[in-house]
Amino acid sequence: MSQSSPLPPLRLPPQSPGPTLREVVDVADRPLCLLPEAVLLRQGLRHRAVALILRDTSGRALLRPGADGWDFSSRALPQAMEATEDCCQRLLETEWNLAGLAPRVLRRVDACADTGMAFLTIFTARIPAATAREMALPGVLAPDGLPLVDAVELAGLAEQDPPILAPLLRHAVRAGWLTEQRVES
Repeated sequence: MSQSSPLPPLRLPPQSPGPTLREVVDVADRPLCLLPEAVLLRQGLRHRAVALILRDTSGRALLRPGADGWDFSSRALPQAMEATEDCCQRLLETEWNLAGLAPRVLRRVDACADTGMAFLTIFTARIPAATAREMALPGVLAPDGLPLVDAVELAGLAEQDPPILAPLLRHAVRAGWLTEQRVES
């Protein structure tokens, strides 16, 4: 038998100067076609999305300001032909300068109205407490600093009225999507 050499990693083609293309998927999360991101979102078509929650070694979550309130540490739609794991790595490297971290899948959520019709993959990554405190300081990543909150504080923020968390994060907290899932043997 001949030994086959491993395939080289798939390299994504560079995005064209036109609109950013994203994959439209069916009810089983199988790719159907590519559309510009704005069209996909405006029409409410099923797609994939990634959310990342950075936690320090004590479990406190680092939140980021979003258009509708405090949000996940990062969120993005994967590029066309990009795996959700690769999208998460890209977010860690480009938004947080944290290359080399090994994020874990916290939860996969089927496409529904609460996720904006996205098959949502929520990742978590642990960072040292000192790094998290430094990132949260005023002026480092945001003029007023970033909240670094434990699970009880996050649950309390999810109940605030008027809401101060972005809708997806608020729903994720209330639905228990950010809690560790137990693997049954």
